[in-house]
Amino acid sequence: MSTSEVIYDDKRLSNISENSEDSLQSHSSEGMTYSQTIPSQIPHSARYAHAHYTHTPHMPKVPEVVRKRQYRVGLNLFNKKPERGVTYLIGRGFLENSPQAVAKFLLTRKGLSKQMIGEYLGNLQNSFNMAVLECFAQEIDLSGMQVDVALRKFQTHFRMPGEAQKIERLMQVFAQRYCQCNRDIVAKLRDPETIFVLAFAIIMLNTDLHTASMKQEKRMKIEDFIKNLRGIDDGYDIEREMLEGMYQRIKAQEFRPGHDHVTQVLKVQQTMVGKKPNLALPHRRLVCYCRLYEIPDITKKERVGVHQREVFLFNDLLVVTKIFSKKKNSVTYTFRQSYPLAGLVISTKEVPHYPYLMEVRQRVDNKVLIIFNARNEHDRTKFCEDLKESVCEMDEMESLRIEGELEKQKASLRASRPQLYN
Repeated sequence: MSTSEVIYDDKRLSNISENSEDSLQSHSSEGMTYSQTIPSQIPHSARYAHAHYTHTPHMPKVPEVVRKRQYRVGLNLFNKKPERGVTYLIGRGFLENSPQAVAKFLLTRKGLSKQMIGEYLGNLQNSFNMAVLECFAQEIDLSGMQVDVALRKFQTHFRMPGEAQKIERLMQVFAQRYCQCNRDIVAKLRDPETIFVLAFAIIMLNTDLHTASMKQEKRMKIEDFIKNLRGIDDGYDIEREMLEGMYQRIKAQEFRPGHDHVTQVLKVQQTMVGKKPNLALPHRRLVCYCRLYEIPDITKKERVGVHQREVFLFNDLLVVTKIFSKKKNSVTYTFRQSYPLAGLVISTKEVPHYPYLMEVRQRVDNKVLIIFNARNEHDRTKFCEDLKESVCEMDEMESLRIEGELEKQKASLRASRPQLYN
């Protein structure tokens, strides 16, 4: 059975390598044992090379592999602290320093967490973010749609923040854009502000109908929804038929943000049993999957296929599992262990019983964490390449984290002892 069949018979992963220049296919010459798989919505690193950036004269030229890594680091930073990620990407020439450019980036570039896009657009205290939000809405065509249908489309691009003030601001911007796109519909209303009130009510209805913890008998009924909206159009009612349609559509299908890399990681996590870390974090994306064999003692020969491991490489974490069960349309894995990538080293060697050996060690003390044998040289080479590049990415993230902490300490000292800096 091929790896692509073993890992996901339901084809939830696409065969793409994030850190290589390979085409969209599996990379093993022997039974597809190496499956470089990431979500289809994460850009292939070959696309990173052509990201929207401009090279300015004062910016030193760097190797293409470093440039791609810097772009991924920018995405990682955004998915941890959105404002910092945008600043980083602007500073390295991947983004123009304008609300229009950032808005298009949020809408079109893959690898950004929908949750973090929502946090960025909902930062009411940042005037630049609010300008981005205005441009963001202008990029979305809402023409010829009922209000709830347009709102559903609008919020697929981000996850709605939980705070009422942030939701209110997002609904104001949505309502303004909706009115621009649907002047004929708005012309029939007595007050254009009605769209804002209706949009806010729709968000509240969606929350009420689809919050798992709410008891069924306490959920809003259609008559309650209509009653709550009486007289919202400058003292007049909206057509009952329109409100009924909205209610039924929202009841039938919850508002959800569009898929992102976290969606894919969550699906992987759901296939694992046993005590495991939370994998589905905004900054985490799947880089590749590889079937390897754990070697407890390199001096002892084991039967072929013993200690088989299904290894998932994420951009910041190496996760080792074994197959727990296989069914017609799914596979379940037992979680065994995981290793943060920052500070790891991988090296290869050949010993009599294991010609495709790999050792994963800690750089700080050279301690061996785990030893694998691959099925062939191709698998070993590709896995090592992806792991080494991911480690470089995380080392860069760690350097930036330390740099940020030092800047905070310096700023704190300047604030407490300003006379020393004058």
